[in-house]
Amino acid sequence: MATYYGRKYRLLEFRHFFKELLLTIKIALKSKELNKPQAQSPIYIAMIDGQSFHGGMCDRFKGIISLYAYCKYHDIPFRIRYTYPFKLEDYLLPATYDWILKKNEYTDNPKYCRVLYMRGEHLAKRLLKLKTNKQVHYYSNRDCLEHINNAYTNGNKNRRKFRWGELFCELFHPGPVLEERILSIKKELGDNYYAAVFRFQNLLGDFQEYHFKSLNNKDEVEKLIEKCLDSIKNLKAMHKDKALLVTSDSITFLKKAVQIEGVHIIPGTLIHMDGQKNNIPQNSYEIYLKSFIDFYMLSEAQKIYRIGTPYMYPSEFPVYAAKIHNIPFESITI
Repeated sequence: MATYYGRKYRLLEFRHFFKELLLTIKIALKSKELNKPQAQSPIYIAMIDGQSFHGGMCDRFKGIISLYAYCKYHDIPFRIRYTYPFKLEDYLLPATYDWILKKNEYTDNPKYCRVLYMRGEHLAKRLLKLKTNKQVHYYSNRDCLEHINNAYTNGNKNRRKFRWGELFCELFHPGPVLEERILSIKKELGDNYYAAVFRFQNLLGDFQEYHFKSLNNKDEVEKLIEKCLDSIKNLKAMHKDKALLVTSDSITFLKKAVQIEGVHIIPGTLIHMDGQKNNIPQNSYEIYLKSFIDFYMLSEAQKIYRIGTPYMYPSEFPVYAAKIHNIPFESITI
């Protein structure tokens, strides 16, 4: 969704107000959690439950981190209800802040909860103006941290701005399986590596995502692959003997890339987290685990390069991986 201001943005907010009413009714009608919450004060919950479009892994983290920052500024209890298409606790555990919902904390009862649907609302205006004593269920796929920081620190010397990576590390620590895989890969790769990310969507015909089409011409496919492989060779020449981790949504490309000396890939296949509602594979745990491994391994590189042609998607996945530990990031158009 495009970033815009003014009248179009106000229309978006207006549409979302009605979306919230519909979601509230829809969820309440089929819910078995209509109890009065037992929490002493209302909690704010980042929602990834499959009841609306959430986007990919990076979009989901954007919404989560934005709400967490808002809650920190207001000293509001923060939780995450991440159940679609897996439970987040299967991969990530709380770090220094416990975001897991406790027994009888959650409710779908409209009397006690308020749905706030903010997909695409990057300015966070409705969140910043929110006044309610109800439990808040927050649906968002946007990074609003800059606007939230500015709202509560401008002119206030007693408050500092939060960094995205700082908040991420307060919330999340790799679970046992994820941590074991990361350590295993780093034994082979070492600590002194850099990374390159290529996002083809379905251009090469091997990553089904929404309605993106593949290149029909075989020669075009080969030319695109060769262009990207040449960019890897250029990086290798620049960084000499350092290991290069290459990640991509295309298995076809990764199989070619790993044939270049000094290039490492993380085995496995990928799947878009919001694109498989009717066709979730049987080995989904391993497939979704691959996304978390990629994200964490990128975050610990010496530098991340995002590489692509003008018609390839400029993924923000590596941008936010770099934010975790504030490592250098560079975007290269070939």
